[in-house]
Amino acid sequence: MSRWIGLSMVVLLVMVSGSALAVGPGGTPSTTPSTGSGRLIANTGFSGSSETAIDGVVMDREGQPIDNVTVKLYVGGLLLAETATAPDGTYEFVELLDYGQDVTVDLWFVPADATLVMENVLLKESSGAIAGQLYSACTQRARLDPLMYVPVRLYTLEDRTRSLAERGCVE
Repeated sequence: MSRWIGLSMVVLLVMVSGSALAVGPGGTPSTTPSTGSGRLIANTGFSGSSETAIDGVVMDREGQPIDNVTVKLYVGGLLLAETATAPDGTYEFVELLDYGQDVTVDLWFVPADATLVMENVLLKESSGAIAGQLYSACTQRARLDPLMYVPVRLYTLEDRTRSLAERGCVE
């Protein structure tokens, strides 16, 4: 190992039985809740690349899982990865993301059922997107982290409009 790596604040998270063991520069382990197992995550800090695990479940209005929903991960407007939900509504991505890049990172959920509306979840907003106010305050958001659980509900157009109205997002 180089001297630089030895001095940097590298944190390793090892997923074991639904929890993460975090070991920092002081060598003191701590337990962090997680939704997965068997993952090794190396986090090099705010401006480095990190293997990022994003998983979750897609449900309907009543909370029932929806299978065969296409889930797309975009970084800087470019499609990085895509998957489909399993019969239990779950999905998962494990991708290397550069947390120092000034780019927008978001997830799109595209249902196979034409009666349901797509959903967008913003994970990270670029400075240009913030300055240009490209995203509404009503856009769903989740903070980009090396271990993420992003549950989503999909609605019919009528239910989606009603939900937005209840939050004061439509007139």
